[in-house]
Amino acid sequence: MDHKVFLIVDGHPTHKAKIVRQFVNDHSDAIELFYLPPYAPELNPDEFAWAHVKSKVGKAVTQTGEAMRDAAFRALAQLQKRPDIVSSFFRAPTCRYACI
Repeated sequence: MDHKVFLIVDGHPTHKAKIVRQFVNDHSDAIELFYLPPYAPELNPDEFAWAHVKSKVGKAVTQTGEAMRDAAFRALAQLQKRPDIVSSFFRAPTCRYACI
């Protein structure tokens, strides 16, 4: 790899798991983790993505859990095809730190 990856993560336990810490330590020349502060969803572009999906699912008319799941998958698939919307999450004033 010709450049180091700087990865910004939230405080989810998987990001702090022993196996993750060991991997990052073993590859410290290639990757570095930066942790968002706790209880700061406004700093996490992922939260904007989930809010977008929730708004789509909330407008869907569903009668069953399966229909709700299908609506969520549709919303995620649509979002995946809209990089303009995804990139807008990073342009939010509280997330501009993540822009290069």
